[in-house]
This record gives sequence, structure tokens and C-alpha cells, in this order.
Amino acid sequence: MYKLKFFWILLILTFFSWISWYLVLHGVSPIQSPEYGFPALYISTFLTIAFTISLLSSLLWKAIVPTKSSYICLKNGIRFGIITGILFIIAMIFQQYQSLGQIEIFTLITLGLLVETINILNSK
Repeated sequence: MYKLKFFWILLILTFFSWISWYLVLHGVSPIQSPEYGFPALYISTFLTIAFTISLLSSLLWKAIVPTKSSYICLKNGIRFGIITGILFIIAMIFQQYQSLGQIEIFTLITLGLLVETINILNSK
């Protein structure tokens, strides 16, 4: 896994996404400039969650199934990271409108698990 250049690119993107999230969080206030703040916060949060989960889940895929190709583990990790990032942004939107409850959280988790299960079953 460490020999792949895509893994290192993903690691660098994860590092830079965390830096951008920090800069947006402490530099652009959504309350003072909502036309810039909220989109910047949502985009940087999506990238941070997607890249971090992609990196961790691709390493987890390789640890659980070491016989699989590193590219397949990386592809599965990136897919899971993007799905998690999208669901996290949806949860943030619900939270912004103060309508995030237990039913919505359960629905989002179920939706994420269902999409990932369908993708895993279709790849076999």
C-alpha cells in the first residue's frame, strides 16, 4: 500500500484538507459573511471527512483483506470516504436547521450502510 503513489497523494490531500478546514474555521466566520462562510465551511468539511475516512478505510480494507490488491482497497476506501462525507454534510445541513434528531441520524446511517453493502455486493 505504501508503494502506491495514489496512497501518498491521498495522504497529502488529507493533510492539506485539515489545514484548509482549520483556516476556514478560524478565518472565515459564517455569521459575519454567510455567503462565503457556509459554502467554505461545507466544502472544507466535506473534503476533510472524505479524505480522512478514505485514507483510514483503505488501510482498514488492506488490513482486513490483505490478499486484495492495494488499488482495490484504495478504491473501496475512497468510495466509502465520499459516501461518509456526503452523509456528514447532510447531517450538518439538518443540524443547521435544528432538525437533526435520532430518526434522521438512524436514517443516514442506514442509508450509508445500504449504499456500501450494495457496492460491496456488486463488486464481487
